[in-house]
Amino acid sequence: MHPTYIEIAQVFSQDQRYTVPLFQRPYVWNKEDQWEPLWSDLLGVLGRLQRRKDDAVVASHFLGTIVLEQRQTPTGSLPKREVIDGQQRLTTLQILLKAVEHAIGATLESGPEDEVDAIELAKRQISKLTKNDALGEEVYKVWPTNEDRKPFSEVMDAIGFSEHTNQTSRMAKAYQYFYNAAGKFLASSDSHAEMAKLLSEAVRNYMRLIVLDLDKGDEPQAIFETLNAHGTPLLPTDLIKNWLLWESARQRLDATPLYESFWRLFDRDHDYWRATVGTGHAARARVDTFLQNWLSKETGEAVSAKHLYDLFLRYAERLQKTDDTFVDASNLENTVIDVANLMEKIHVDALRFERIDKPGGNSRFDLFLERLKRLGIVVFHPLLLEVIARTEANPDDADEFGKIMESYLVRRLVCGAQTRSYGSLALSILNTMRENSEMLASEVLRDALLSLSGSDEWPSDEAFHHSWMTRRFYGYFKRDRVLMILQALEHKLQTVNDKAEPIISFDWSQLQIEHIMPQAWEPHWPLPEGIDAEMRRLNVQSIGNLTLVSKKLNPSLSNSPWRAQYGSQTDKRSGFHEHTMLMINRNLLDEFADWNDLAIQTRAENLFEDAKVIWAR
Repeated sequence: MHPTYIEIAQVFSQDQRYTVPLFQRPYVWNKEDQWEPLWSDLLGVLGRLQRRKDDAVVASHFLGTIVLEQRQTPTGSLPKREVIDGQQRLTTLQILLKAVEHAIGATLESGPEDEVDAIELAKRQISKLTKNDALGEEVYKVWPTNEDRKPFSEVMDAIGFSEHTNQTSRMAKAYQYFYNAAGKFLASSDSHAEMAKLLSEAVRNYMRLIVLDLDKGDEPQAIFETLNAHGTPLLPTDLIKNWLLWESARQRLDATPLYESFWRLFDRDHDYWRATVGTGHAARARVDTFLQNWLSKETGEAVSAKHLYDLFLRYAERLQKTDDTFVDASNLENTVIDVANLMEKIHVDALRFERIDKPGGNSRFDLFLERLKRLGIVVFHPLLLEVIARTEANPDDADEFGKIMESYLVRRLVCGAQTRSYGSLALSILNTMRENSEMLASEVLRDALLSLSGSDEWPSDEAFHHSWMTRRFYGYFKRDRVLMILQALEHKLQTVNDKAEPIISFDWSQLQIEHIMPQAWEPHWPLPEGIDAEMRRLNVQSIGNLTLVSKKLNPSLSNSPWRAQYGSQTDKRSGFHEHTMLMINRNLLDEFADWNDLAIQTRAENLFEDAKVIWAR
């Protein structure tokens, strides 16, 4: 390995290409974390140059390290070096240079004639660092990985800022940021030529990199992992992708079709897959969350996100040694992993994970997935990946599984049961399912849940009823969970009546919780004999007093009495007549002429009869 400390001008002055291999992640740098700090560092260099006295030495700024591996190229092609590490930095520097080139060029329109030559010189000094003297894709000094090639070429091919105003890619935004920042610097003095000269000199000669050129005996994969093992924003998924593609290369397989078929979706939709999900210590990229769940599903064991990459390597080693589908039985001393098969398994389960994360189908199982998401319970995802794969040929089994699982979770929610054992329960059911492959998934689940006792038991009708009638729903449960329960009740009322219009495209997200007897009940809702204030407060927040409205009633109407005492006064009952088309409210209006504490309890009983059917044990 040969390190060299050189300025940007030396890195990009010769006609050669820096190509980014498939295993590298897409371009992920952003304004707050990288572009602004980079520009701030450049401003520091510019300030030192402006304060320089005569030929005094000016300190350069160290940009970091890049690792390159020389690649053989056909005769007549430009020299090519593969970027093992540092592609984000090299790509950003090319975009920065292009933005500076255009910003300097823009000053020609407003600068005096006697400065034109100096400004043109500064522009040419930058321009020769942004393109090779070649044709086709060889014109680009840096050639990113597949998904980034189109946005990168759009940035580098543009002849001015005006061509970027409607572009929205991350690379276009980087260009726009640097262009505006450079323009602001250039406009900070009346002498455009002097500022252009300073900017060109600073970017070319005072921003430096350490370039590590690998020897033939160096192992790129091991170096990549070592450089990114600590304190970097690389995801465990990036290391896994790297390992898979390097392993395919080691086996002399063509990595390109493997990438295109099985991994490209993670890079193509990187705004989705790399988005952070979870909060606090559980916050991580969605793609890492998926692979954590996938590996847990494959191994039947709990997988730590912190050790995801190491555990993946252990899993791959286990496949090589024990799984007949991955072993070359004719040569056990030189067994290899079937990388294509492994990548295909990851790809297929990624699509299943998207279904879990973004449920949108019309089946009962999809309805369960939507409600599970509302409950915010994610530890069952490894089990669900297995169930989806297992029931693809039997959707009725999937629907029954969803009904049973939903009943268990909702009943325990209403009963205030603990959730800390859910992760181990999910893996126990998963492993039992694999041991009983002849049974339906729903049968395995039902038997497993019915066998539970103590703090893990599936609540009986009696326990469910007791909590349903006595629990304070509003203010005790998260609001979205209460919404889910009320919407499930409405869904049942809408679908049970086969004479009613079908609810094909109702937007449940528009529904909001409304207290029938308002929380501010004192002005119009006097306490009857036998009901104290504490009992009233509990009744107001109970399920019997909660309903849904498609938009909030205005505050004056919301706090009105149930029936107006005077003809001109608004009342709650007429407000519901005006604002609702929901069955849960039509039933309320049909069944209760008056609204009081007894009515709240009666309605809770009525709703329980539906809840007991929706979430049957």
